[in-house]
Amino acid sequence: MNILIYTHEFPPFQGGIATSSKMIADILGSENNLMVCCPSYGKKDSEKFDKFDVHRINFIGGEYFKKIPLLQYLHGLIKIKKIIHTFKPKKILFLGEEAEIIGGLLNEKHIDQIVRVAGSGIESIIKRKNLSSLFSKFFLKRLYKNSKYIIAVSKNTKRLMSEEHEFFSSKKIRLIYNGIDEEFVKRKKNLSLEESYKVDKDTFILLTVSRLLPRKGQDFVIKALGKIRNKNIKYICVGEGSYKEKYKSLVASLDLEDNVFFPGGIKRKDIHKFYDLANAFILCNRTWNSKIEGLPNVAIESMARSVPVIGSKNSGTEELIKDGINGYLVDSEDIDDIAKKISFAYENKDKLSSLGDSAKININENFSLNRMKFDYLDLIKDE
Repeated sequence: MNILIYTHEFPPFQGGIATSSKMIADILGSENNLMVCCPSYGKKDSEKFDKFDVHRINFIGGEYFKKIPLLQYLHGLIKIKKIIHTFKPKKILFLGEEAEIIGGLLNEKHIDQIVRVAGSGIESIIKRKNLSSLFSKFFLKRLYKNSKYIIAVSKNTKRLMSEEHEFFSSKKIRLIYNGIDEEFVKRKKNLSLEESYKVDKDTFILLTVSRLLPRKGQDFVIKALGKIRNKNIKYICVGEGSYKEKYKSLVASLDLEDNVFFPGGIKRKDIHKFYDLANAFILCNRTWNSKIEGLPNVAIESMARSVPVIGSKNSGTEELIKDGINGYLVDSEDIDDIAKKISFAYENKDKLSSLGDSAKININENFSLNRMKFDYLDLIKDE
């Protein structure tokens, strides 16, 4: 069966949608003739992977969709029409809000369409009121109406969609959790970074792997550390983003330069070294610019490496964590609560290994790649 994936993020871009897109492509490409269409990121137009082909679009205004949105959408529409004409897919899977808008512009009704919706897009689709959002809403609504299935990545995402009857038909919604790559789980533990970060028996490493954006909550963690004032607690913020310099300035203003580190974007093949260094992973997601978090891949990855997560209540992360059993839940916008949970984790450092073991068991049982593979292939085969 010919299947087309249209996504606005794909490796080498680093982000949750890019990681998920690659995993889904590997799954669907294992039993189908698959093509992925995505931005170029400066790479050549066509590329062959083991299980699928990639067609990269050199979007107007640079390598990212968002520089000139309307022109990007029209350019993407022209490109995908050409690909559909030559490739003749039986099904199209759209991933990411920008790709979905182009899907709405496309308005294909003779091809089965499937949309995967992460949490970040839902509230931005529904609640933003500016002129550009009205444009987006019209075409997103049309895509959802034309789609055969809409995939939710978490129960929280499914709930939010089910409440918006104008946009989503509950009969179309299918819950499919992200899985974790077994190769990533089986990588040998690597503590080579201990010297770089001057880790000794008293050091406590907090880790966040994410783009540096308000929605990810790194600033709240930094402010919490400003309240704690513990020289033994070090916070490593892996990732790049438009708020990096602002966060560095915040660190300087709180005199935390010896506690907070920004190593930048890390290649996928090396990221496990940071998880292995950490005592706890922290992700204080919050609603920002009307965007929320779905089910973060990085939290799943952390737990799969036996690192407990301090994560936000009222988000997809809450579905991963049993408070005090395999991690800790916090009010993501309450700096005092975040500081309290970090201090508690630090003071009970000897118990974190047990929480990490429970976290890994939860991931192995409920978020395996095999389970994700079965769910996606079953959905695709459904005629």
